[in-house]
Amino acid sequence: MADFNNSVYPTNSSQLIAERSELEPKFVEAIRLSLSAIICFIGIVGNILVVIITGATRANKTAVHKYILNLAVADIGVLAICYPLTLVKAADPLQWPLGRVVCKVLYPSTDIFYSASIGSIVAIAIDRHRAIVRGMTAYRSLTIAKWVIMSIWLAGFLVMVVPLYFVMKFIENKQNGTVDCTPQWPNRWTLALYVFSLSILWYVLPLILILWAYRQIACKIRASKLLHRKMHNMCGSYKNPKKKKFGNANTKALKILVPVVIMFAVTMFPFHVFRLVSVFVDVTKVKYIWVVYNICTVLLLTNSAANPIIYSLVSDEFRQRFKDILKFNWKHFCQETRSPMDTSITYRVSLSQNLIPNPDRETDV
Repeated sequence: MADFNNSVYPTNSSQLIAERSELEPKFVEAIRLSLSAIICFIGIVGNILVVIITGATRANKTAVHKYILNLAVADIGVLAICYPLTLVKAADPLQWPLGRVVCKVLYPSTDIFYSASIGSIVAIAIDRHRAIVRGMTAYRSLTIAKWVIMSIWLAGFLVMVVPLYFVMKFIENKQNGTVDCTPQWPNRWTLALYVFSLSILWYVLPLILILWAYRQIACKIRASKLLHRKMHNMCGSYKNPKKKKFGNANTKALKILVPVVIMFAVTMFPFHVFRLVSVFVDVTKVKYIWVVYNICTVLLLTNSAANPIIYSLVSDEFRQRFKDILKFNWKHFCQETRSPMDTSITYRVSLSQNLIPNPDRETDV
């Protein structure tokens, strides 16, 4: 989120803000701020609940739950830290009120939440691919997950944050009384290279990896169902409740994760297009460009706030635990046992390398 402002918006912020009253009508601004506040509130509360749910019981100590926990933490950072700093900057870009240290250290550092959120979504997709298509055990995945999460945060810091440390400037002009906090790039091509690299590394490449992983998963599930159907037709009495349950669990794996991917692809696309266009085109000459900018901002917030809603709609386990927390039913929530038929979050994989169900190999959604 903050990356949106750090890499594009402040470079010509004074001109853009000077014309903001003309570019965004007051009633549109009121609607936008109200909608953003609602989205942030829902997103922060929802992601806090996800953190509580994924960290509450030993049954949830699996690789994908660690990735979901990491995603929730990153989204909380986007909603509770990145966006408020964006509002502070946008309110009056020539009167930065938070001081030099926040400007040069904290403000650019907030971009790491944005990268960690994207990295977590990619990690979930790759983990599902390794578990369902390649049949990796849950225990091995759990060990790998710890290093993957560390790598996600480190890569985000090195790629997105470190370059901003070199260009972020705290400018005090005592003559006109302005205090600005903005990146000053050596030239437009340096900015273009930075923006283009981020769009490739944090949108295009992740989206390609995610789509590839889920296509492989879908093909594997389809092949497994076809094989089971053929065996049923050949043997007549081929009926195994466990195999049916495992097949349903793998289908639920896609149902809970595909909406997350679609939300990521749709909500992040306008952001990257606007940022790339802004590098090469003087967007301040476009009428109502401020409205377009803020629509992209609201979509970014939506991406960080929507995942808990998706979990509650698709996953029976998450939905029940959400209800327990909201109803203060702590006794039921803290129970370690889980219904044997609840396989929407944790299940035993039904697809081994030869498409035959293997009850001893565990994985999770």
